Formats: sequence, C-alpha cells, structure tokens
Amino acid sequence: MALIFVISSFEVEVPVVRHFPLRDKGVHFVEYGVLGWLCAAASSRTWPSASAWRTAAFAVFVSVLWGVSDEIHQALVPGRSSELADVIADLFGSVAGVAGWHLFSHRTVS
Repeated sequence: MALIFVISSFEVEVPVVRHFPLRDKGVHFVEYGVLGWLCAAASSRTWPSASAWRTAAFAVFVSVLWGVSDEIHQALVPGRSSELADVIADLFGSVAGVAGWHLFSHRTVS
C-alpha cells in the first residue's frame, strides 16, 4: 500500500502507445491484483476461523477502499488525474487477486 502511495505521488508521462490502448488500466489491474492477494492472505491468517467468503469480501473491500483513496490522492498531485475507470480496474484486479489466492492457497499436494 505504501508503494502504491509513493508511486502515485509522482507525475508520470505516459507516451502514446498504439499497441496497448488500455495500458494504464492493465497496470491498475495487476497492481491491485497483488494487493488483493496480499490482503486475502493477511486477513485469512488474522481471522483463521472466518469463512472464505468473509475473508474474500474483506480483502476486496480493503483493496478497493485503498484504490478510492489513491484516486483522491492522485487528484491532489500536480500532473496526475483521478478516474472512475481506474477504480473499476482496481476492483477487477482485487477480485482476481483474491480469487487467485483462495484458489491456490486451499490446494493440497497429493
């Protein structure tokens, strides 16, 4: 979360790349996918008796809440902008990260 905050504090010049039209949203998806994964891992270890759905919902909630706060932060940084589409990419990334964690953390080796 601190890394996301620090990266969002700097003005970023994005060159026009015709091959990657949604490059910024892809970065948000991956960034918040990792955050969702980490939040799911942390919350399941903090509350081991909680259901998988509750753990997943909490991890997505925390990740998306951080995404919203990041967009508010970016609105205050000169040269940065805030977009609802970024929050949506954060949401999808968080859900994918949480789902990935639950899928891979509950596998048993046979």
